[in-house]
Amino acid sequence: MLHVVMYHYVRDLPRTRFPKIKGMLLDDFRTQVRELASQFEMATLESALAYLEGRYSPGRDLCLLTFDDGTAEHYREVTPILAAAGIEGQFFLITECVDEHKVAPVHMNHFLMAALDFSEYRRELTGRMGVTDETVDMAAARRTYGWDTPEVARFKYLFNFVADPARRDAAVAGLFEEKIAPQAEFSRELYVSWEDARAMQSAGQVIGGHTHRHRPLAALGAEELKFDLECCRRLLVEHLRPQPLWPFCYPYGKRASFSDAAVAELKRLGFACSFSTEPGANRPGADLFAIRRVDCKDAPRAAAAA
Repeated sequence: MLHVVMYHYVRDLPRTRFPKIKGMLLDDFRTQVRELASQFEMATLESALAYLEGRYSPGRDLCLLTFDDGTAEHYREVTPILAAAGIEGQFFLITECVDEHKVAPVHMNHFLMAALDFSEYRRELTGRMGVTDETVDMAAARRTYGWDTPEVARFKYLFNFVADPARRDAAVAGLFEEKIAPQAEFSRELYVSWEDARAMQSAGQVIGGHTHRHRPLAALGAEELKFDLECCRRLLVEHLRPQPLWPFCYPYGKRASFSDAAVAELKRLGFACSFSTEPGANRPGADLFAIRRVDCKDAPRAAAAA
């Protein structure tokens, strides 16, 4: 089987300005990488796809590491750890954040929740958006945000899937700049630069797309979908070194968040595969544009590899 592990924030949280951000501590990451490397054959993108296509039979289960959003610690801390261990990671960039120094609304929401009292923040933001979370489908919210409390899952689902994007983005950007920092300043701190990403490639890592604006692809009309994915692909090619394979990763990643039209567009643009957030392992014959992943908190252990 192929196990794909998904990471987002990997940082020494207690020593940062935002200790309440949810992520993996750097020491825990180092330990987990060592444990996974002792239990599995650590895959490259090439070997993982060869396995799924039936062209490679490993001696033991494969494990591939993936990192969403292109945050700066992926370059500063994560890449040196992987490079020293001879492990190839897959790193997915939101190209608008890198190229235009914007902060993705989903990340503004994370940092505002980490910095402010949650109840007060929710009340303020929903008021500015002109919506409430009372009509949110809780089953869908829990499926999407299983690691959060029901209250937080409901709010995140409202924010990411229900609220009008234009009103949401204006509301959260206003609060973010009032309470945290100007976007351009914070973006340069939060995300990798193109130079950083090229250095990651030189260190043996693979860079992929995570859309241009980090919106659920299934919610986009045909023209907006085409524009977003074309921008993402163009900027990756313009600013990065050539790669034999270019992977992609869906924002949010549950099956309802991406569409057949999105898959067709990714194939047209030459992406080799795409990763979801649907949990589970992958066997030969799996859909290369719906590869399953598990959260780093659910990373497979020795018993699963036996």
